[in-house]
Amino acid sequence: MAYLAFYFGASVLFAQFTSAFNCSQPPIYVDIHKRVVHGTDIFQYGSFIGVGTPAQNQSLWPSLRQNQTSVASTQFCDNSTLVDCAQSTRGNFDTSLSTSWMQTNGYTSLDSNMNGSYTGIFGKDDLHLYTHYFETDGASQNIVSNYTLEVATNGSVSPGVIGIGLSSTLLQSLFDEGLIAGRTYSLYVGSGMDRAGGVINGSNTFGGYDAGRFTGLVHKYPMNISDSNPLSVYIQDIVLNDPTGLTQNISLFDPKSFPTLHSRPDAFEAKITTDQYPLSLPYEITQNYIAQLAAIPSGNADGSLKLNKPFNGTMSLILSDGFTITLPADVMFNTSGLSPVAVRDQNSTEPFYFSVAALSQVYLMADFDSYSFYLAQAIAQQQAVMPVTFCPKTTPSPYNPPRQSNFVAQGMIGAVIGGVIGGSGIIGFAICFGLAWARQRAQRKKEKRYEEEMARAKTMQFDADGKFEAPLRTAGLVQFDVDDKDVVFDAPPRNPGKTGKTGKTGKAGKTGFWRSKS
Repeated sequence: MAYLAFYFGASVLFAQFTSAFNCSQPPIYVDIHKRVVHGTDIFQYGSFIGVGTPAQNQSLWPSLRQNQTSVASTQFCDNSTLVDCAQSTRGNFDTSLSTSWMQTNGYTSLDSNMNGSYTGIFGKDDLHLYTHYFETDGASQNIVSNYTLEVATNGSVSPGVIGIGLSSTLLQSLFDEGLIAGRTYSLYVGSGMDRAGGVINGSNTFGGYDAGRFTGLVHKYPMNISDSNPLSVYIQDIVLNDPTGLTQNISLFDPKSFPTLHSRPDAFEAKITTDQYPLSLPYEITQNYIAQLAAIPSGNADGSLKLNKPFNGTMSLILSDGFTITLPADVMFNTSGLSPVAVRDQNSTEPFYFSVAALSQVYLMADFDSYSFYLAQAIAQQQAVMPVTFCPKTTPSPYNPPRQSNFVAQGMIGAVIGGVIGGSGIIGFAICFGLAWARQRAQRKKEKRYEEEMARAKTMQFDADGKFEAPLRTAGLVQFDVDDKDVVFDAPPRNPGKTGKTGKTGKAGKTGFWRSKS
């Protein structure tokens, strides 16, 4: 009886928990790629988001530490020490051009306890989250009205950030307005940022995950809710391997390979961050890396080490649960010779970081309602986007394509059909000969109808100016990995669509969406 009572009580609690979430609510997919942003013609890599009315295009970068969403003001670079400021703010926002902007005085930021890297004013405005699956198609949008954001007026780092911290105001607003199932979020950072030098676009999925973007086992980890940077992993080994060179399966933790280590180091905690590209490792491990690969300080602003000679190998980070993340050769030694490891001072007290270099190889899924997150091996070049709802307290699972039976895979159907047709050849020939004239006549009629339909379709696909416009593709079919260098982006015009307590959704118009670069 006691067991039955416990089972019944647990079932009631679970039912009460899940009833608070609408797990049929589809997620919001927002891509990450390079685009022209408001205030500059420089393409900048980030999330496809607009601010204000009419929307001013931004390329905001997701932060796993910051809770507030922030943008740069038009005066930010006049007061900033940020290097290459005009090319690095990820857009700017002119409050005077937005008819929906309302400044908020006396607002206390949820990030006030963090290091002051920039300051500004707070206010409320519309936030446009654009879903854009294919480069030549228009975007749909979800609008968060009266959203509180910070407009930075001065500082030393780029303020163009989406806050996806433990108390993310964006996730909370999306959930409160019924636009997502829960405070869940997934991220693939891609490799299209300047430091990485790649061409693969990334993505945010609010309230869901992209089932086609990861593969293999999904590894679960707890969040540290007492830390402003709540996501962390423990790294128990780091292995360098170049099968064609002298560095073959060398562990940076191995005292035999590195006599300066008196004993094998313990696993260390590395905080997951999007705030920097190179990994920050313990001093002894960094020194072993330098010694093995002849690395030197690069002078790069992010502190990356530089390799004196090419390294055509990999580096594997082995986590405490056995999950292994392998950084490929093009990450280990890029076109400038930069490596994915930062220099570290012997007396530094800064945390160790599992950074963007490592995140580019994994898919991250975070459940802020159950304070847990998941990592899985990312599929970098995936041709399909498959956003699915990530209901709190559930475990994400990758898309598994349907398997063909051995009968189909080995071509046995073709063999059977071929045998049947071959055995019936004479009978089939006699029948076809008798029906030949009738079939030819039917085919001519079919071709005529097809030509008429194609003529009507072509007429419908041309607009009033005589320009061809491709038919809309259905969402969720294609993921683009295309460099946008030949086009300049204009933010789509605001189209509220449906309004109500669940927020605003609608199609962003295609007029002026892409235009040739002049």
